[in-house]
This record gives sequence, structure tokens and C-alpha cells, in this order.
Amino acid sequence: MPDDEFTAPAAQVGAGDSGQATTLSQLRSAITEIDQRHAEGDGGFFAGLSGIDADPAPRNAPRKKKKASRSPRPQKDAGNGWVEGGTDALPDFVAVPDSAQTLDGTHAPDFASEDNDTGAGTDVEGGLRFDDEDDAPDFEADYAQAKKTAMNMLAMRDHASDELRKKLLKRDLMPEAVDELIEKLQNSRLLNDEEFAHRFVRAQRENRKLSRSVLKRELSKKGISPELADDAVAEVDGEEELAREVAAKKAASTRRLEYHVRERRILGMLARRGFPSAICIKVTREVLAED
Repeated sequence: MPDDEFTAPAAQVGAGDSGQATTLSQLRSAITEIDQRHAEGDGGFFAGLSGIDADPAPRNAPRKKKKASRSPRPQKDAGNGWVEGGTDALPDFVAVPDSAQTLDGTHAPDFASEDNDTGAGTDVEGGLRFDDEDDAPDFEADYAQAKKTAMNMLAMRDHASDELRKKLLKRDLMPEAVDELIEKLQNSRLLNDEEFAHRFVRAQRENRKLSRSVLKRELSKKGISPELADDAVAEVDGEEELAREVAAKKAASTRRLEYHVRERRILGMLARRGFPSAICIKVTREVLAED
């Protein structure tokens, strides 16, 4: 800004008022310096001025780092040894309570004490004892639930001992309670693996037309021992006659198909039922020749 803009106001000031003229001269010099710094892109010149409203500094103007304020040095009182601002000691007039206090003034719990009333108890040796111990499994309750469930299952159909045990354990019952129940059911002959194996073989042989090998595999899935499975399967015979019955039924349902298609389907069904390959081939050719 040119200096002549301020000549008129300066001329109006009385010649004898030297103090006012000096102030006006300083103001004119400050404004001139502001214009010069503003033209050079210096945005930090507002920091040293007071009473002047200035525009905000440009975004790209460099910023000066502020010096981190230092905390005052601790002052030691020779009277009681307390260091003001320090953490090494407390003044003598501050009473230290026996137990720690929280921010709201209440005493913090002493977890090692037997007299605390925070809800968590202690064991015999004075350590921690949590209330989760009350959630321990109840043997009597699990046994009663296992008994009720087992009786409902046995009322629907026969079960092998191991089969029933696995089903009960899937219900998150105590293994000890389940084992005791299984033993009592066996002693009362409500569970009998030998009788179950024989009944199972007869039912599966009649309804599903399964071969001996498949029957043994199914008994093994139920948890029946190999010895009991062999005894149960030994009572059934007529493997070839059963295979012929299955092949004849399949041949009757595929009469409209070509010969090689019918043969392939009959052989596949017999193989899935577990019949030996020699019996499968023999009965398949016989039923197709007769049909």
C-alpha cells in the first residue's frame, strides 16, 4: 500500500502532539511491512500483531513447529521429603489406606482375601474360586435324562449297545451316566447284542434282500462284534436263490430295453447287494434267457 494514503490524516494532527504522530508513523510502517510480506507469500506475520483482523494464511505456507512445553521440575520440600510433581513418594499428610481405592472412593476387591464380597469365593487355600463351578454337570440329572431318552428309543425299535450309547452321547450327556445306564440295561436284558444281531439279519434279509457280506458290514456299523455277526449270518442260506429272485424282478422291469442294457443293470443291482460276482453273472444270464 503506498505511503501517501496516510499523509492527509497525518497532516491533520497537531504539530504539538508528537506522541500521536509517532503512533501514526508506527502504524503506517507496520501496514507497509504487512503488504510487503503478504506479497512475498509469508502467512506467519499475523502472529506478532494484536488488534488487527487478518485473512487466514495460505494453505501452502510453511508452518512453524511449536516447542513442546516442559513440565515444571519437581520441587522438593525439605520438611517432609515430598517431591512436588513427582511420583516417588507421597506427602506425609496423605494417609495411605490399607487397601487400594477406586476412582469413586470405594475399596478395590482383594482377590487373595477370604473376606472379599465381590461374588467370587476362595478355595480352602485362599486362592480364587469362581462361580462357574456351580455349572458343573449333574450326574443324577444326566442319568435321568439318558434313561428317559433310551427307553423312548428302545420302544421304537431294537438297538445295539454301542449304537444306543453313541446316540445318547450326541445329546451332550455325561459319559459316566451313559455308561452306567447301558450296563444296567444289559443286566436287565433290555439290551442284548446277540439277540439284536439275529433279529437284524432276518429283517434285512427279508425286506432288503441283502447278501451275507452286506449284512456283516451293516452289523459292524451298529457296533456288533465280528464273532456275533458271523453267528447271526450263518443261520441264513440260499444265497443263489436270493440273487435269482432279485435278478428276476429287475429283468421284469427292463423288458423294453436292449439286451446289453438289461444285463448291465441287473449285474449292477446284484453287485450293490453284495452278492459274489460268480453268482451275479450266472443268475443274470439265466433270467435273461428265460424271459
